[in-house]
Amino acid sequence: MEKPSNVIVVMLDTLQFNYLGCYGNDWIKTPNIDRFAAQGVVFENAYTEGLPTVPCRRAMLTGRYTLPVKGWSQLDIDDTTIADLCWGRPIDTALIHDSGPFRLPKFGYSRGFDKVHFIHGHETDHQYYAQDELYGMKPEDYYEDHVLESADKILGENVMQPMLNQVECHLKERQYWKSDEDQHVAQVMKEAVNYMEKTDRAKSFMLWIDSFDPHEPWDPPSVYDDDLKCPYNPEYEGRDMFLPIQGDVDALYTEEELHHIRMLYAEKVTMVDKWFGYLMDEIRRMGLDQNTTILLVSDHGSPMGNGEHGHGIMRKCRPWPYEELAHIPFIMRGPGLPSGKRVSGFVQSCDVAPTVVDALGIGVHPSMQGHSLLPLAKGEVEKVRDFAIAGYFRYSWSIIREDYSYIHWLQDDEKSIADARFGIYGRGLAESTAHLREAAQANNANAVEDRDTAFLNRAYEEHKKAATLDGEDQWTCTSAASSEVPERDELYDRKNDPFQLNNIAADNKEVAEELLDELRMFMAELRAS
Repeated sequence: MEKPSNVIVVMLDTLQFNYLGCYGNDWIKTPNIDRFAAQGVVFENAYTEGLPTVPCRRAMLTGRYTLPVKGWSQLDIDDTTIADLCWGRPIDTALIHDSGPFRLPKFGYSRGFDKVHFIHGHETDHQYYAQDELYGMKPEDYYEDHVLESADKILGENVMQPMLNQVECHLKERQYWKSDEDQHVAQVMKEAVNYMEKTDRAKSFMLWIDSFDPHEPWDPPSVYDDDLKCPYNPEYEGRDMFLPIQGDVDALYTEEELHHIRMLYAEKVTMVDKWFGYLMDEIRRMGLDQNTTILLVSDHGSPMGNGEHGHGIMRKCRPWPYEELAHIPFIMRGPGLPSGKRVSGFVQSCDVAPTVVDALGIGVHPSMQGHSLLPLAKGEVEKVRDFAIAGYFRYSWSIIREDYSYIHWLQDDEKSIADARFGIYGRGLAESTAHLREAAQANNANAVEDRDTAFLNRAYEEHKKAATLDGEDQWTCTSAASSEVPERDELYDRKNDPFQLNNIAADNKEVAEELLDELRMFMAELRAS
């Protein structure tokens, strides 16, 4: 009897492609992901089209582009997901995760999975530990004194105390950790193995593993173990700022501090690699590697400093779809697929769903705009598209071709970091979280003040005012949306300037106009379909 086909999607949040050996990094240690890449197919030009976290997952689950139509908001009732398509078939579906954005109230992204297991405590769910006691640790110990003293003044808003409150929530959980086995990625991977041990081997399964690591906080084992040093920066004597403040980095951090933050991130990537290796070992031990297609993907990278590290910002606080954010790792291994193959053709986040359902034998649903990557991986086709797109709904579009990349800004108003963050993340929460704020007011209850509760409060005020964008206003992004973007569109030579540091639009106006026309036409087609 032929074994049933299974699919596992391993989503590693905020895994930047150039922090992996298989994507050309020659100093980081990621042996397990590199081995997985050698056994399968590496897609060298994979891009998330709709940024960041939530829009990407919508695209991956539905196979549809999100950038033209939707930002940080709920799954619609007429969206058809992978789990929806598995319903009524001999396929068990499971979601095992610690991703707070995956379970935002009323967003519905876990809809349709037969089994869902959520692990509490990661960023955006840190309030779960807010009422616990903290012993022997202080959040102030994880910021340099000059940051504690000057952050509010430099950034022009009250950021320091909310950040300290959030770090305190994290420490209340982490004070009991003994080793990396207690870290969230370890808990997620062990629970995934537990699911596979119990599943019916006579039936197919589709397992979605969503690890929020290596998303910030970037607190790998060396942060909490006095006997350990960060392996990528062992001589550093400053404090481990594992949850750096979002915003412009100039005047807030020194270059030495920024480098150490990146090295903490690198250490966390190496830790995530270790637990990915554990998962692969267990899959092989259970004999599932022969009939299981495995996709390793991420939703985005992260800005972490100046130049190619982040274009001058820390974390995802601006709607800027530069290379360090939009370019993602995408690796696939499975029965019938070649090993050691590298594919240069463009692939996108919306290709995940059609690839999964194709591997399960369901077939690609007519509503899906993405492509199954099985023919591309097998060499049956040379490419599935001529270019990739990326951007933030309402704020920015970009097109990435083999020769050039081009960024089109949908607005040029300058707002504060607080407005930019709320515009990206908070506005879509207005309707879905109004009930939480109303309940809190009715009970005179207040959560610990941090960035997320500030979002909920502001979203509630937006909801009360019924402030919405509609029609063309929504499409072109009017002043009602909050963000800061550069004044002029940008053109980059991908071969000579892959990290988009030298804008050549002014000297290449015909090329810039050509890419803008191509981008506008494609976006119009997507919007109409």
